Amino acid sequence: MIKSSYYFLADLVNKRTVVFELAKRDFQQQYQGSYLGVLWAFLQPLLFISVLYMVFTIGFRVGPSGDMPFELYLISGMIAWLYFAENMSNSTSVIQAHSFLVKKVDFRLSILPIVKLLSSVIPHLFLISIAISFTWYQGYPPTLYTLQIIYYLMAMQLLLLGFGWLTSSTSVFVKDVSKVVAVITQFGFWLTPIFWNMSLIPERFHWIIKLNPAAYIVSGYRDSLVGQVGFWEKPDEALFFWITTFVFLLMGISVYRRLKPHFAEVI
Repeated sequence: MIKSSYYFLADLVNKRTVVFELAKRDFQQQYQGSYLGVLWAFLQPLLFISVLYMVFTIGFRVGPSGDMPFELYLISGMIAWLYFAENMSNSTSVIQAHSFLVKKVDFRLSILPIVKLLSSVIPHLFLISIAISFTWYQGYPPTLYTLQIIYYLMAMQLLLLGFGWLTSSTSVFVKDVSKVVAVITQFGFWLTPIFWNMSLIPERFHWIIKLNPAAYIVSGYRDSLVGQVGFWEKPDEALFFWITTFVFLLMGISVYRRLKPHFAEVI
């Protein structure tokens, strides 16, 4: 496992130009043919967050979440969730979307989920910069805790990488996988404390919410931007998240290796 991981990383470094080019092309193709083009990558999440804010503040009259203004609570959680949900969905069909590469012996299909993660990271970084500016305007200037976003982003990408290997390889043979992932994503949105506070749930049930790895990432973004809570101050949650991440990585690697020799027979 260690030896193969080393070869994978070495090959990834050697092919970094190809990876970045594929990521660039993937990013451009998503909005090809539309009048606004790649601007939709930045406008769409901003519009979605704005609509949610109006629905919950004007429609449901949701007030501050604890000591934190609701708009900051919502934005800091939503930017993490949007990246998480988008890559959960897109990574599932990434091998089928690049089927022309399946029969190329000299190309590692295992880097395709990384391509997806990279192609969506530019809009995500833009949203992070918007969130930092907005929280600063609201009286929460950047601190050293803000740098934790790098940690939470990398942690999320590792989890998504393992998930992508697992679902992209199985979806080649079982088309229902993409539908299952879509359902999980929909339920995950409501089960993750994005626009509602954990204090609304009896404390004895908090452990159920914490089983959701997205909750760790969302709360981590919130702690970094507004709460100023260090990731080392939540050792139990961090331990569970990293155990979950490594389980997904191991499962993803194992399933991908078993199924890869048969990709060409199906695609």
